[in-house]
Amino acid sequence: MKGEPESEDSLASLTAIVPLDLEFRPKDLFDKARLMADVAQKAALKVIFAHNDRNTKHDKKLKCLLQSYTGISLVSDEFYKGTVNTALLRNLAFDKVTTEHLVLLDVDLWLNTPLLSKYLKKVKEGQHPFAILPCLYLSPSGSKALISGAKSPQCLSDDYFSFARKDFLHLANPSSIALMKSKDYKDLGGFDDQYSGHGYEDFDFLIRLASKYQILSPTPDFFTNTPARSPLFAQGFRRELGHLCLDALLDKDFFLHIFHPKNPESKTYYSLRQNNYSYFCERHKVQASGQKPYEPTLISAFIKKCVAQEKNIHDYSIYFENKPGHVDRVDTFRRRMKFLFQ
Repeated sequence: MKGEPESEDSLASLTAIVPLDLEFRPKDLFDKARLMADVAQKAALKVIFAHNDRNTKHDKKLKCLLQSYTGISLVSDEFYKGTVNTALLRNLAFDKVTTEHLVLLDVDLWLNTPLLSKYLKKVKEGQHPFAILPCLYLSPSGSKALISGAKSPQCLSDDYFSFARKDFLHLANPSSIALMKSKDYKDLGGFDDQYSGHGYEDFDFLIRLASKYQILSPTPDFFTNTPARSPLFAQGFRRELGHLCLDALLDKDFFLHIFHPKNPESKTYYSLRQNNYSYFCERHKVQASGQKPYEPTLISAFIKKCVAQEKNIHDYSIYFENKPGHVDRVDTFRRRMKFLFQ
């Protein structure tokens, strides 16, 4: 992944806000919070972790850990019980932000501070009002290679564009990684904490952010809710937000997401996610009122940008690969057998 070298004060006006709730996989989240805090402290990046304290031994250990870092702030209390509410946690973190700019991050991300410096500069210079960055999800194999140091982020990026399989799951475009002016977050009223559990609260916020700058196109298919493996085959609201990430795709700029097993998925999880989607559609129904012609994918827009910037389209062939889940991305024999017979 490419990024400009950091100057000593290049991140001085930026704060990262990161929600933390240890209801599931507490050891994994603890280890990733420590990793993120280590990198942030070294780069002098301010981070505010908003932590829902469930008063477990893992929560106590986490609070003790994060209070020992310079430049790392912790907002911690029993803010709610039950379902994880990342929207509320982000808003609680924002209340402590004092810098001109902020970035939304998740603790599962490999913290790429040169990339943050690059896009902070773009926003400061007015090249973009805000930046949304894609996110490449690593498999267990890719995550192990990254954390152990066996492969650098640049090496993994090169492997991805060379069609290597086992280290990668998919590229999310758009993702919830957004760098913006703190004033915009405040003007929008932050995240809507009426979204219960995981799902659509990030899309809701990004749509409102883009709408503030009138750079989102209403389309009749806006509520098409079909994820795609390829970033260029996005549909509906994902496609419209994806337009805002094409320059990052051309620069091969994306964050890496460290693998974690899925949280237990119960009937409650699926019902809450469906409720969130219904609420999301109701909130943004004006976006589905557009009647003008639209491209069903991002392919044409991406190719036009390639031509305009004199890029070689063949360097981006992986972006067009849109197979559904398949066995060559499964990294161990046991997982392959499980995949084949599920």
